[in-house]
Amino acid sequence: MSSKAQISKKDYERGLRIADRRKEMGLLQDELAHRVGIGRQALSAIENGGDFKVSVLRKIAVVLNCSTDELLYGVFSSINEEMQDNIMNELKRMSKDEIKKWLYMLRAVNDIS
Repeated sequence: MSSKAQISKKDYERGLRIADRRKEMGLLQDELAHRVGIGRQALSAIENGGDFKVSVLRKIAVVLNCSTDELLYGVFSSINEEMQDNIMNELKRMSKDEIKKWLYMLRAVNDIS
């Protein structure tokens, strides 16, 4: 299976969501492209509905501080905030050592995917 997102045609709405989020954050295409590790032309193509690698989508979501679902499907909701609240509540209950262990595990999982 390809590591590229499975898109049968250009998804202009997805591209607009990415561009709108980038603009909300006050980033130029050059800035976002640099932070993601792609060229400005590649980002322009993505914002115009073009194909991309899943790894690029993940990096874009991280830089734009949102989920991949938000970018792909427009699922901008309080789910993200609710999840963050739940995570913060759990972290408050943990010791520093437990938090360090979870942080190492999260980084390891992120490196694998």
